[in-house]
Formats: sequence, structure tokens, C-alpha cells
Amino acid sequence: MEALARSHSSVLVEDAGALRPLREIYAVVAREMPGKVLRIKRVRRAGRQAYAVRVLKPDGKRGDIVLDGATLAVIERR
Repeated sequence: MEALARSHSSVLVEDAGALRPLREIYAVVAREMPGKVLRIKRVRRAGRQAYAVRVLKPDGKRGDIVLDGATLAVIERR
């Protein structure tokens, strides 16, 4: 379940496990795949919780990055 608010700095994305502040997710995405975040979704990858993030990159193309739910390490990048 995702909590929604006007400012992402104080919003938490929640799931059955731990909560991660959106500001932490945005910081990793900005470093790993700069652009405008279009969507953040909780998913499972290899049996682990993860964040699937869709990004509109500066060149106008769409990118997808998947972050480990616990460590925010990059699992996939497309």
C-alpha cells in the first residue's frame, strides 16, 4: 500500500515489512537514473521485497529501475 501526499519528503512507502521514506528512494534513483520519477511500486523480486521505479529520463525515454526493499541496492535497470 502506498501513502500519497503533495510532498514526497515526508511520505513513506509501506508494505507488509519495513517502511522506507520516499526521500531515500528518490535520492538513490536520482543518483542511479536521473530524470523525473513517474511511479514507485512495491514488488517482489527473487522472493524479496523491492521498489520498482519508472523514470522519464532527460532524453525523453522511459527507464525502469528496481531497488532492493531493505538496502535500496539496484537489482535491475532497463
